[in-house]
Amino acid sequence: MRYSNGLFAGLVVAALVASSAHAQSIPGVGSAGNAMSGMSGMSGMTGGTGIMGSMLPNVSSASTGNVAGVLSYCVQNNYLSGSSATSALSSLTGKQDVTSSSDYAAGQQGQLLTGGSNPLSLSSLKGQMKQKLCSMILSRAQNLL
Repeated sequence: MRYSNGLFAGLVVAALVASSAHAQSIPGVGSAGNAMSGMSGMSGMTGGTGIMGSMLPNVSSASTGNVAGVLSYCVQNNYLSGSSATSALSSLTGKQDVTSSSDYAAGQQGQLLTGGSNPLSLSSLKGQMKQKLCSMILSRAQNLL
């Protein structure tokens, strides 16, 4: 079993290296270094743009109200803690019309609205995926301030 796990990991690394080399030839895609930086997430599955991050939606299109609502959901359910999360939440909810929007209410229920026809329910995410998405939401919230 140990041999097959090592073989699988080797194949994944080889595929990522091959795809990053191919991506270099496509304008605007990025360099092999950028693609390889995502591999840092493979060890603990929590790194920046690693495999887990690529499976989650892009939160940049979520409205300010929805970001605030999802951030509230994350804090209340202990997926995020600390002063940066509570400070960002306080600042966002202090903005005019944020808490009165339907997007905010959806976010408080754990629904991420990214403009597509189907919202992403955080309750459908497993394990560290919720924490990763909540971290992405916190980063988006801080960018909105």
